Amino acid sequence: MLPLRLLARSLGTGTALLLLASTALPQILATGDPRFVLPPFYPLICTVITAQFNTSQRATPPATDDTTRLQDALSSCTGTGRAVLLISSGSNDAFFSGTLAVSGEAVIVGYGVTLFGNNTYSGELLNVSGTNPAIMGPGTIDGRGDLISGTPRLIEAQGTTNFTVAYLTIEHSGKEHLYIEGGSGATVWNLNIATPANTKNTDGIDLDSLTDATVFASTINDGDDGVAIKTNSGPASNITVRGNKFYGTHGMSIGSQTMYGVTNVLWDDNQMFGTDQFGIVSSDNNGINIKSDYDCGGLVKQVTYRHTQLTGVKHLLVFNTYYGSCSGTPGIPYYQDIVVDGVVATDSQSGAYSEFEGYNAANPLGLYLANVNLDSTAQENSQYAVVGLDNSNITPSGPGVTTFDFYLRDPFF
Repeated sequence: MLPLRLLARSLGTGTALLLLASTALPQILATGDPRFVLPPFYPLICTVITAQFNTSQRATPPATDDTTRLQDALSSCTGTGRAVLLISSGSNDAFFSGTLAVSGEAVIVGYGVTLFGNNTYSGELLNVSGTNPAIMGPGTIDGRGDLISGTPRLIEAQGTTNFTVAYLTIEHSGKEHLYIEGGSGATVWNLNIATPANTKNTDGIDLDSLTDATVFASTINDGDDGVAIKTNSGPASNITVRGNKFYGTHGMSIGSQTMYGVTNVLWDDNQMFGTDQFGIVSSDNNGINIKSDYDCGGLVKQVTYRHTQLTGVKHLLVFNTYYGSCSGTPGIPYYQDIVVDGVVATDSQSGAYSEFEGYNAANPLGLYLANVNLDSTAQENSQYAVVGLDNSNITPSGPGVTTFDFYLRDPFF
C-alpha cells in the first residue's frame, strides 16, 4: 500500500480545524489488482471445429444447430487449459448454439468467425467454471439479444480461478455481456463490446464478489453500466480498470449492490463518451458513478479514479446513496477514501451536473477531489459530505457538506 499524504494548506476556522484533524488523516490510494498482468497468450489447441453455417442465417437460425458437437468438443478438453478452436470453412463462417459449459478449458473464436446464440438458449450462452478457463478471439460472439425473447447473459463465470477473456468482440447480449461472480484472478484484455446504447439492461462487464481482477484496453458500447463492480454474494476487492474507452454506457460504476463491501478499486486512464459508436446518446449518461441504497448498501472504501476524460456526458461525478430499490441485504451505503485525481469534462450534455450525496450526518461521503476541471459545475442532491479540494474547479455544497484544502502528492510519479 502506498500512502496518500494529505497536507493542510488552510486550516480556516476552529470548526474547520477540528474537521481537518478528524478527517484529513493519511489516506490510502487504491492500488488495484496486485498481480503482474501481461498480455494473455493463446493456449495450446485441444481440438478444431469447422463451421457449417453462414452469418447470413443470423435472423433465421438453422433448426439443427451446433450445440451438441460444440459441447462434446468442450467436454473432451475439460480441465486441460487447452482450447477448442472454431474456424471457418469456405463460405461457412458461423456457429449457432444453445448454452455451452466451459470448465477449465478455452474457447477460441477464430478470425472472421461468429458464434451465435440460437433461439432457445436461456440463462447464459457460455457458462464458465474451473481453473484457467478462457474465452478468446479474434472472432465474435453474438447473443442475438435484439432478436430473441428473454434476457440471458452472454458469458457468465462462477467461482473461476484465473479466467481470461481477450482479443474478442461480443455483442447483442440479452442482459449482461460478461458477468464474473466469485473466485479470483480475472483478466479482461482488449475486449470489444459492440451493442448500441438504446438496448435493455445490457451491462458491459460485471465484476461481482471477486478479488484480483483487471480490465484493460477494452472498448465498451452497451445499454447500461460499462463496468459495474458489485457484491451479490461476497466482497469485491483488488480490482484495476485501466486504459478503456466507454461509449454511450451508464458509467464507470460501483454498485448498486455493495452490502458485502468494495475495497481497493483503481480506475486509471479511462475515457468516457456520452454517445456510442453508432451515434446513440446514453439513456442514463453517467461518468464516474458510485450508487447504492439502503436495500443493498454497504461500505465502499479505497477507490481511486485517476486520469479520467469525460466527453459529452451529463451526470459527471455521481456519488449516490439513495439510488432506489435494489435487491440484496439492507445496510447503509457508506463511501469513504474516495479519490478523484485528474478528471476533465468537455462538451458536456446540456444540463450537466454532479452529485455528492452522503447517506446521513453519521455516514457522510468521504471524498478527495484533485486536479478536477469540469465544464459544468452545477450540482444536484449534494448532502452530508466531507470533501478535500486540491486544484478543483467544483466545490461541493449543500446540507451537511464541508470542504477543506489538501495537497495530493501522487506516489505513482
